Amino acid sequence: MSPHVSRWIENLPPQCRFFGVGIRRPTVLSILLVAILITQSSSMLRGESPSSDSPKGKLFLFGGAERDANQLLWDEFVKAVGGKGSKVAIFATASSFPERTGNLFSNHMKSLGLEPFIVPAAPMLKNVDVAQVVRDPVWIERVGQADAIFLAGGEQSRYRKTLIDPQNQETPMLSAIRKVYQRGGLIAGTSAGTAIMSRMMFIDAERILPVLVEGARVGKEVDAGLNFLSKDWFVDQHFLTRGRFGRSLVAMQTYDFPYGVGIDEDTALLIEGGSKARVLGYRGVLLMNAKGASRSPDEQRFHWKNVQLSYLSHGDMFDMNTLEIKPGPEKRPEDKVDPNIKDFKPYYLLKQFYNDIFANTQLLDLMYKLVDGPHSEAIGLAFDGEEAKKGDTPGFEFRFYRKGDSVSWDSPIALGDSNTVLNVYLDILPIVIRGPIYGP
Repeated sequence: MSPHVSRWIENLPPQCRFFGVGIRRPTVLSILLVAILITQSSSMLRGESPSSDSPKGKLFLFGGAERDANQLLWDEFVKAVGGKGSKVAIFATASSFPERTGNLFSNHMKSLGLEPFIVPAAPMLKNVDVAQVVRDPVWIERVGQADAIFLAGGEQSRYRKTLIDPQNQETPMLSAIRKVYQRGGLIAGTSAGTAIMSRMMFIDAERILPVLVEGARVGKEVDAGLNFLSKDWFVDQHFLTRGRFGRSLVAMQTYDFPYGVGIDEDTALLIEGGSKARVLGYRGVLLMNAKGASRSPDEQRFHWKNVQLSYLSHGDMFDMNTLEIKPGPEKRPEDKVDPNIKDFKPYYLLKQFYNDIFANTQLLDLMYKLVDGPHSEAIGLAFDGEEAKKGDTPGFEFRFYRKGDSVSWDSPIALGDSNTVLNVYLDILPIVIRGPIYGP
């Protein structure tokens, strides 16, 4: 045994010095126990769950603003939960109005034939000791026996403050939620309830440009999430509607996420077994692959080259381990658009240039027009227009371009969005907008 490990054992508290751990001549069993303790300790410091077992359950991640009438979402949700009569524990923890939020979701789920119950673990509830609720054996047992957990929207930082104690340890309630997932149950989240699913999450970054300029800082723009997804994957929500791909790429670069997924509004991502993912709903999700991306050590401002983007819509599937993408059955061979074939006939003829690349669904518009057009690149800008009216101001150029694997589908029979777009590439370059850009 190394001297470092020996000293570590000698400093263990008495309650840890058992089964040979801490004795003068370590046994094989003691060495194994030490290895387990070291592994678990380092995992907790990294914000990871000590268990490395593949989850048997499912994640159902809504992008937010889902409509009750969206059967593409809710029919699949009922199936994923286990069918009518399944018990769903609703957490309105993040909401500023938890009674109203909890009741709205509870009533809707009752209309779907489910059996919901509301867990009073919400900081904004009056006359409720939340710290007691998350340790109450009765509530913990009831949550642990549920078929599904539903984490509603609001301020995602409230989930962390409620389910992680001041010593940065998981509360018994969070452990009960994880056990539901591990034994085969479903964990669902919407908006804030989706944001918490990766090991890091945004907590206060509604404006995108300042994140690119100033960064994603712990305690300001980001904090540790609850880590239900693989450590390699970052997740964000309200994604295309609010142009959040810019801030997500900053978080991915800063905290070493090779992959990211952004889920748009009225849309969901169903993940089974920790890796098999399927898109459901009205719009779609953006996959961000930065595994092959590069940056210059001489440039201190945020920049990135060769980020790979793909947009998937209802019915499309992908594997979070292998990155294999399979378009849904409504994306037929005759709907495929391939700009690399000899007889390609482009539909969108104008060259694209966008003054505000973070505008509502602007990215999606650019991606499918880029693939189905005669031009191999498109440009988007991001800058503060108010500051540019006064004078020079920092900004960013987003250069999107095609390669030989860039293809898309445009399906007239699609139940959700008609488009799927694979393999559009992106370079992000910091620039200066020379102002004033206009005046009286």
